[in-house]
Amino acid sequence: MPAPFLSEIKYLGPGAQDFVEVVLDEGADSSGVQIVIYNSNGTIRSINDLGSVVGTIAGDDIYVVDAAINKNGAVALVVDGTVTSFVSFARVVDASEGPASGSSSTQIGESNSQNASLVSIDGVNFSDQTPPDPGVVPCFLKGTLIETDKGLCPIEDLCVGDKVLTAESDFAAIEWVASRKLDIQGSRDRHLLPILIPKGSLGKDTPERDLIVSPSHRVLLRAPVFNLMFFSSDVLVPARHLVGTNGIRVCTHLRQPEYFHILFEEHELVWSEGALTESFHPSVAAASGFAKEAQEELRSLFPELFTNPISIGPVHSYCLKSFETHAALHSSDWQGVGRIGDTGYGGSHLL
Repeated sequence: MPAPFLSEIKYLGPGAQDFVEVVLDEGADSSGVQIVIYNSNGTIRSINDLGSVVGTIAGDDIYVVDAAINKNGAVALVVDGTVTSFVSFARVVDASEGPASGSSSTQIGESNSQNASLVSIDGVNFSDQTPPDPGVVPCFLKGTLIETDKGLCPIEDLCVGDKVLTAESDFAAIEWVASRKLDIQGSRDRHLLPILIPKGSLGKDTPERDLIVSPSHRVLLRAPVFNLMFFSSDVLVPARHLVGTNGIRVCTHLRQPEYFHILFEEHELVWSEGALTESFHPSVAAASGFAKEAQEELRSLFPELFTNPISIGPVHSYCLKSFETHAALHSSDWQGVGRIGDTGYGGSHLL
């Protein structure tokens, strides 16, 4: 589906936290685009203009509309008075008024928790995303050194077919590479700024050099107590949840970061600046940030991803939610996983 389209909807939990994310072509006029929220009985709950762009990502303008949504209700995307998408979750809604009057909604599935949203790269196929993450894509910053079969290589120099060292000490061949350059303007775009993970902030020599990633890029942490907390000693944590810990901070000076993605046949953990972090996983939340050319390439190479976004398999390790990260960081023995020592994945000393 061409833009505009619905790319993320958060509707469970407190109404004040609900939102609808919409993708438009970069620079497209949004004045004729509205989000209409329907009650379960088909009446209108609210009519919402898009407001201001919250981020421009590789040819797409991203808008986030805050609006309370009932799980038995529906959401209509209206362009110049015409309904282009009318979706619901727990049940079909028959609209009795407004622009969707006389239409029945299309059920797109249900979120599995109050800390989840439904996301899409095309406005048609939706899947569950935990936690909600409007307008942000996990990726490496240009210049990040990745361990390959030929030694350390800057992320921007990697190509399809290059072999990258993974957590299991195997080499996985890159299936797809993409990049995006952002132009971050003002405080409204602050959530897109890169995160700096300083050398040694996750443990002795972990990472071995400063590591800079996007806010949603996940880093592997380990602790025996995590087995009791999350049924796994290894967990993945988004970089943004680590801000304020051991000097990890937002890079406010990097206003035009260039991000890179590498995709493998499976979700992998790779050595980036001497720490284990995730490879790109083509969940619909992430792919919605790509320009049309990149989406078309991804669709042609991996068409199954657009009908089954988890077709490459699940993420490598359990992914912590924000409140779980808070509990994890307050445990006494967590560590990042680096190449120092000789226990699992190369091991790492404690902080």
